[in-house]
Amino acid sequence: MNIKMKTLSLAVLGLTGLAFAGMASAACGPANLSAWSATQAVGGTVTVATGGLEATTPSECRLDTSITANSGSAGAYVRDDTPANESRYRAQYLMNVDALTGLNSAQPVKLFVASTLTPSQTVPDVVTLTVYGNAAGTNKVLGIAVADTGSSVTGYRKAAVVPLTGITGTIRVEIDYVKSATGSLKVWVNNSVEASPNQTISVDNNAWGGVDSANLGLSGASSAYRAVQINKIVKFDKFDSRRQTFIGG
Repeated sequence: MNIKMKTLSLAVLGLTGLAFAGMASAACGPANLSAWSATQAVGGTVTVATGGLEATTPSECRLDTSITANSGSAGAYVRDDTPANESRYRAQYLMNVDALTGLNSAQPVKLFVASTLTPSQTVPDVVTLTVYGNAAGTNKVLGIAVADTGSSVTGYRKAAVVPLTGITGTIRVEIDYVKSATGSLKVWVNNSVEASPNQTISVDNNAWGGVDSANLGLSGASSAYRAVQINKIVKFDKFDSRRQTFIGG
């Protein structure tokens, strides 16, 4: 993770860039977290470590997170409150989940959550990205959930997945969320082709407010995750959020 900088880019498009800029390894430490709105580390750890997740930035910094207690309230993440009722929200981050060995379908944990201050159906999280495994614990999956009025049976969330089979090392994840009666969520995984997302989910999410905050890190871990994956480090880097333009690789 590199220092988080809030910059206003291309005002004509209304972009809000939220990224991490390069920093020498000697400076990697708690000060890197100061640009985030909040840090949650209850039953978990949030640490700035040397070693960017991109091959071109090995001397930069990253975010290491882990769950360290088998408690339902355990969490280890940073929060950005810069968004303000955003009806269009794009975000991208890098992650490395290689340490989660034997991860199976009973061990989900949330990696990214975008929330609104004006929820519908008592559901504040409009986008949730989760990692878990198959029943055998041999392949990982990126689970996707997005708020949807028509999905009352599944808690007003429509779900999809992107398999992570055979993918190791740094994984680039990007989303494009649109709030509307004909809303959508697009997700790209290690994919810089804007016209070809790995998943496109059509939803009616107009009853929800726009995005007001985003969490990056570990939260909502299942009891099985907390028991088996305790103290294992999930790494993050290069968070960037915008209103309009595709971020890409």
